[in-house]
Amino acid sequence: MGNSCQQRVSGLHASPFQVSYENTACLPTLLKEEGLLALISFGQEIEGRDPRLVAVELPELGGGSTLEVWRAPCAPETGYEGEIRYSRTDAVLFGCLPFEEGRVPGMEQATYHAYRSILACQQRLGYPYLLRTWNYLPDIHREEEGLERYRAFCLGRHRILETTPNFEHHLVAATAMGTRTSQGLIYFLAALEPGVRIENPRQVSAFHYPPRYAPRSPSFSRATLKSWGSKAHLYISGTASIVGHETRHVGNPSAQLDEILNNLQALAENARCLHGLKIQALNELSLLKVYLRQGVDRASIAQRLQQRLGGGVPTLFLQGDICRNDLLLEIEAFHEGAIESPDETLRE
Repeated sequence: MGNSCQQRVSGLHASPFQVSYENTACLPTLLKEEGLLALISFGQEIEGRDPRLVAVELPELGGGSTLEVWRAPCAPETGYEGEIRYSRTDAVLFGCLPFEEGRVPGMEQATYHAYRSILACQQRLGYPYLLRTWNYLPDIHREEEGLERYRAFCLGRHRILETTPNFEHHLVAATAMGTRTSQGLIYFLAALEPGVRIENPRQVSAFHYPPRYAPRSPSFSRATLKSWGSKAHLYISGTASIVGHETRHVGNPSAQLDEILNNLQALAENARCLHGLKIQALNELSLLKVYLRQGVDRASIAQRLQQRLGGGVPTLFLQGDICRNDLLLEIEAFHEGAIESPDETLRE
């Protein structure tokens, strides 16, 4: 690709894309935008073969009809790399891979093959470093040959990622959520340079979980911090009511929410203290995505969130199966902000 977009981004000291939530009614206008990098719908299919369109089969709660819109400062190049649909600029690659498990036996093998395709796509297109992944998996709690399918997913992902050099050092933020559909979906963000792995001092790093959770530990970091000049993105993984490695407040969604917010605050503080990200409080986050297990009351969670954060952070509520049966909700977050002395502070 040419370098016009890269010059515009670096020249303005701006990030290479921004993310917002917008109403589905805006779809016709959005599809005409020159800088549209990706458009994600929830619980609804958007017609068309545009590689930028992603449909996540999780129902939105609360009666909304929301799109997640990623915008770049220039027109991206779009295309297909095998079964992966992609959209890219000179700075970032957004890719999406729907996959049917029937082609290979079981979740472990399906995950292994999906991530092998993603790594090959990154290599061929020239974006070697993952920054963030989203994994939407059918029936994650069902047992398959004596192993829960979420654990089989963790095993398949670990098997392929461990083939990459120094893989634990480069593990990135991730979400893994169960759906009620037959098709799996992974979408991802990659870049020319790596981000920095951010961990939570209140939690055992997921990749160091004891064996009781899966034959191989979940291969993700609690967050990824990526500098774009004087700006930075903080990609926060799906975060649950876990302290150490154990679930807290079983059966109490309100208490689980408070514990999640404590974990999010600890992550933000680590990014600020260790790497200079200018964030003090959770109400400075750019976006929240809240996943609720079926039966959890959205209204009470939304009210509690407003009490803790105020009403200024755009928030999307989705229904999905959290990775552990005793977890009732999970929150992921995105933050775009400034960073102090990025050349000095953003190092591991």
